[in-house]
Amino acid sequence: MNAVENLMVNHKSVRKFKNQPVSDALLERMIRCAQHAATSEFIQAYTIIKVTDQKTKETLYNEVTSQKPILNAPVFLVFCADVSRLLRASEMNQREAPEAYMEYTETFLMASVDTAIAAQNAVLAAESEGLGCTYIGGIRNNLPKVMELLAIPQGVYPLFGMVLGYPEEQTDEAAKPRLPLDVIFKEEKYHIDGEEEQIRAYDEVIRQYYIDRTGGKRDETWSMQMSDFVEKPQRPFLKDVLEKQGFKLK
Repeated sequence: MNAVENLMVNHKSVRKFKNQPVSDALLERMIRCAQHAATSEFIQAYTIIKVTDQKTKETLYNEVTSQKPILNAPVFLVFCADVSRLLRASEMNQREAPEAYMEYTETFLMASVDTAIAAQNAVLAAESEGLGCTYIGGIRNNLPKVMELLAIPQGVYPLFGMVLGYPEEQTDEAAKPRLPLDVIFKEEKYHIDGEEEQIRAYDEVIRQYYIDRTGGKRDETWSMQMSDFVEKPQRPFLKDVLEKQGFKLK
């Protein structure tokens, strides 16, 4: 593997950071790398908001998502799907975008995909500079509060946050093993031939990973985790929030 590939396959979530600021120059380079990710139809439909104000971070922690990395990370970024800029671009050209534009499901999907691809570019750039990151999907627990704190207008939807900083400690801990390649990579057509056997074998790999990482305190498999996960309601209130932001998902 080359250096870039090694960086990718050794990605680990980092949740504890040194009390060391991230320079503006480094952060700007990271965001520029995010900007050069692929974008659907050149829409570049995202806005990234840097949050360093401690009071704002404390409110996010107390009222939105009780994830401590938000409090101790030097930088907290909020990645937003943003189509409002496209409407303003139309106005700049004395044109009025159809009211239905924001209501299409495709509009929301394009902006969401653009945002996610840009964010992963940012992660790769950050990790190449020795920084560590973790995505924070928990901001979707209370989006009205997030939008109030960050003055989010219509046509914009916070998708996830990202904590960023220098890792408190370097570790030789192995990256968490992923599903077998044959489970997620298919030739010509979708199929599930041999999937159960491969996942059962993978379950034992994950079980051993957790046992090794926790000194035997955690004994769990991937399929056990997913069984628990799919039984939980997945933020059923989000559709209402999206509609209030103008995304009708037609």
